[in-house]
Amino acid sequence: MHTKRLLPLLAAIFALAGGTAQAQTAAAPQTTDSVRVTTGTYYHVTAQEAFDIEQQYRMSNGQRLEVQQQHNRFFGRLIDERELREKPSVEIYPTGPGQFVSKKGTAFVFSNAGERVVIDDAQFLPGLRMPADMRSASTDAGSASIRLVSR
Repeated sequence: MHTKRLLPLLAAIFALAGGTAQAQTAAAPQTTDSVRVTTGTYYHVTAQEAFDIEQQYRMSNGQRLEVQQQHNRFFGRLIDERELREKPSVEIYPTGPGQFVSKKGTAFVFSNAGERVVIDDAQFLPGLRMPADMRSASTDAGSASIRLVSR
């Protein structure tokens, strides 16, 4: 009797797990209406990919993004030449080829063999500086996503 009930339940669980195995929602910001689905899948960054992205990028807001690898972990930090105090680094996690995400939901997409990077939801990065000509009422209130692009 228990076997008849258990088999459909197990089949449903395996079907659900198989269907969501490719789902990666780590880049989506958490809200009270969202559900985070993780599979424990870790993308392995190749040595060439690490070599390509481990550098500094001049960003569209005038700051630089520095990407470093330490003990097979990746970190990014914003640099502003006008400030004497160093900004903290943020660990970024690989989710696919050229794609990384921070714990707070900032997404980094590297392209052209590491020559270009686009950062979505940059408002979650410590030390983000926005020039007056790039600000809007919605970004000042924190309700809009900020995108930075390397130059």
